[in-house]
Amino acid sequence: MKKQFIILLTLLSTSLAVNAQKEYRLTKTSGQLKLNINGAIVEGYDGKEIIFSSQNTIKSEVDERAKGLVAISGSGYTDNTGMGVSVTENGQEINVNTVSKRSIGIITIKVPHGIKVSFNNNSNLYHEELILRNLKNEIEVSVAYNKIKLENNTGPMNVKTVYGSVDASFNNDVKGPISIISVYDYVDISLPGSTKANIELGTSYGKLYSAKEFTIDIDKADAEKAKERSATTRLTGTGVNGVALNTTTSISSGDFPAAVYSFGPSGERIKGKINGGGLDLIFKSTYKNVYLRQK
Repeated sequence: MKKQFIILLTLLSTSLAVNAQKEYRLTKTSGQLKLNINGAIVEGYDGKEIIFSSQNTIKSEVDERAKGLVAISGSGYTDNTGMGVSVTENGQEINVNTVSKRSIGIITIKVPHGIKVSFNNNSNLYHEELILRNLKNEIEVSVAYNKIKLENNTGPMNVKTVYGSVDASFNNDVKGPISIISVYDYVDISLPGSTKANIELGTSYGKLYSAKEFTIDIDKADAEKAKERSATTRLTGTGVNGVALNTTTSISSGDFPAAVYSFGPSGERIKGKINGGGLDLIFKSTYKNVYLRQK
């Protein structure tokens, strides 16, 4: 009897999980998918539809009074997917926006290889992890707090985050240019040892690390310029009588009140070639470290 009860409970749990799965499909093989949502898992695949799916694990009561109605909010968007997001087409653009600020869990989006993907989220309160994998077209990301994972994407791509970290792993079919920048967190990159690239690594307050297998042929002319820059100090702040400063000068820090001005270090910057040069790669973090690994 106990065994039968366990089996029944398992079947009931499975049924509830299936019922919680939601899906929305849009026939599209080209154009740009513009995501303005809290977070997502975006996967490239060889298909003809953009497929949105959500396994809603957040427990909520069913509102019987809401049957036959759709959720709306002051954002101006209407939930036409059943997943808390609005999906609309405008020519070759597919716009995806969050209807309500309340989190509904991570949405998984399968994207045909011919579609470009852009992701934007500057909210400091509503942010989830962003995972982009197996995408074969252009990628553009601009976020404030999202942690970003890039897996087996070809590029080109331009990825910027303020407070989030970036972990990226590339294969041999990578295309440039690729720019990955974080302001307050680390940037961790894995590249095949055979990658041919013009590479630039930089950090203002952190350190640069590289796998022993990578030999970077330093651009000597650029290295000389870097030495000249290291002898100067960048001043940023508000000067006497409210005059804004944003200049590079060799002036001594003792000439100005330390409480008013912030003097940053020269940092570390490397610009050169690996395996003779090729595609353009830029990996930078302002306040944390940059890691370059061999895949």
